[in-house]
Amino acid sequence: MRYESPQIISRIEWCRLQQQLHSVTREERAGWRAEEAGLVDALHGRDRTAIMRREHRSQFIRYQCGLEDGQALLRVSTSIPYGMIRMNRPSQALVTTTARVASRSSRASRPVHEESRR
Repeated sequence: MRYESPQIISRIEWCRLQQQLHSVTREERAGWRAEEAGLVDALHGRDRTAIMRREHRSQFIRYQCGLEDGQALLRVSTSIPYGMIRMNRPSQALVTTTARVASRSSRASRPVHEESRR
């Protein structure tokens, strides 16, 4: 059983969306793919910095950005009990993240004065 960070999953989804909808050039798409690869590597505890630097020089900075951001998000999410969600399979990541958001209490969206009445 693995635990995955919903923040990283959201960021991976964002990279994929940018590749599909907003990338005009091949270079832009490659940049979003490199950032996504860095996020995925952080999620799985890998570091392919040397390979990316050597084989994909033009996208190395984007990969490094994704990797470092992913590692930071993991550090933050492990310090907060609700920052991680249990995953049975990697393919469930996108579905589970959406279900988790949908099942959250609406308490967080109530105005402060409502909270004080309780």
